[in-house]
Amino acid sequence: MESKKENISSLGLGIRVKTLVNLRWIAVLGQTITCFIVHYFLNFDLPWIEISLTILALAISNFALYPGYSINNRLNETSTTFVIAADIIQLALMIFFTGGLSNPFVVLFLTHIAITVTSLPIRSTSILIILSIFLITILGFFNYPLVNDTLDLTIPLIFIIGMWISLFVTILFLTFYAGGLTDDSRKTSAALKIAEDLLVNEKNLSSLDGLAAAAAHHLGTPLGTISLIANELKNENDIPDSAKKDLIILSDEVEKCKAILGSLGEKPSSDDDLITKIELQALLEELCELIKAKGIDFVINFQNNDPNLKKFLLLRRSELLLGLSNIVENAADFTSSIVELNVSYNNENIELKIQDNGEGFSNSILNRLGDPYVSSRTNSQKEDKGSGLGLGFFISKTLLERLGISIIAYNKSLPETGAIVSVIIPTDKRL
Repeated sequence: MESKKENISSLGLGIRVKTLVNLRWIAVLGQTITCFIVHYFLNFDLPWIEISLTILALAISNFALYPGYSINNRLNETSTTFVIAADIIQLALMIFFTGGLSNPFVVLFLTHIAITVTSLPIRSTSILIILSIFLITILGFFNYPLVNDTLDLTIPLIFIIGMWISLFVTILFLTFYAGGLTDDSRKTSAALKIAEDLLVNEKNLSSLDGLAAAAAHHLGTPLGTISLIANELKNENDIPDSAKKDLIILSDEVEKCKAILGSLGEKPSSDDDLITKIELQALLEELCELIKAKGIDFVINFQNNDPNLKKFLLLRRSELLLGLSNIVENAADFTSSIVELNVSYNNENIELKIQDNGEGFSNSILNRLGDPYVSSRTNSQKEDKGSGLGLGFFISKTLLERLGISIIAYNKSLPETGAIVSVIIPTDKRL
């Protein structure tokens, strides 16, 4: 379980070497052009030796990435952190030699923060944010002042303090806002990948009959050849009796194999309702087998005990079976004694209410149910029953909504306890 969590948490982290190299070349070119414009067109005196060495250091470090990494590979977390940290320090040196916080280009620190919070986990992000704030603070006190013979560039202290505060607040805002959105996106992508894998596995199981038919078709020819040769050898006069007995046994075994393959090759028609569709009552009874395996009692109630409702046909969709089974198993995990499946209908929908008599959903996460990695029960329940990744309800909701099915989760009204998941199936779609 731990390895799975680590894999998910690292999904999508790191930056492609090609992307990072291109961004750094843009930085080299941009810094060079800006310094020329500031010096020759705006008449500012700049410490050219220090600035040139700082830009040259960035260019050399960029060349160093070429032999160490394939251009299309992604850097791991550690390498990405070191590269961005080096870029932050290089930018700080450039700002240091060109006026400190009075330099309007100090806002470029925010680009590194944006890259950091969208590409790295919280540990590396925290390190780089602390480094940035530390360097910005140093630049407020120590720097090479900008010099212009025609302008008075004395910067009031209140301006420096205001610039530091604005950068600090913006960095925090970017961290929590962009970082939060990115984290949600990563979790959703990882959860959808897991849901897709489960769905593919379910569909692969459903396609085994097709594989069996193909195997029967391809093995039929070599088995026929073996049978033909064995029969011809039996009729040879110079074959010993013991060998003929073996050939008879071989022929019989070949016929048995052909019979088995023949039964496997009888692939049902895709138009056969017994195969492609399932009655609602049969579907619910099939789901309740999952509950029986856990030793939990169950009851299925149909509105007015309507026989037409019981025989309502649904397509055997993998999304439907997997989505409903997750909800039923979740109810069985957290009920104290019994799981109820109550079915009602109107002209437009069939409503299936799956309810247990456990503690119910935690109020703190009830509105967030359906989000990935949000466990659907209270802490005490998770300790008693064990806690997974919080993906079961998310997977069910995602798969069922693909079929146009709605899901609503809520708790029973007091004094009763327990959770209810209402699954609303449109009657006109038949899924």
